[in-house]
Amino acid sequence: MFYLIDVRTTEEFNMGHLDNAIHIDYREILQEIDNITTDKEADIYLYCRSGVRSAIAAQLLHSRGYYKAENIGGYEALKAHVESHNP
Repeated sequence: MFYLIDVRTTEEFNMGHLDNAIHIDYREILQEIDNITTDKEADIYLYCRSGVRSAIAAQLLHSRGYYKAENIGGYEALKAHVESHNP
């Protein structure tokens, strides 16, 4: 099982997000992650606008024991990548 988490603001998320993404603002990641999963071995992929907030969220999750949390970068680059592979 894996989780794709968009850590941008609610406004950013509502303007567009990757399919199947779960929204958790990076400032709330530690308070909300246990509502998504308590499996410390789960693959968690985080993204934001540029990769900065998702890097912070990944570090916060690592501090909680979610060592497989990974920053996958910025939304626009990810969206372009998905679209180029799914014409």
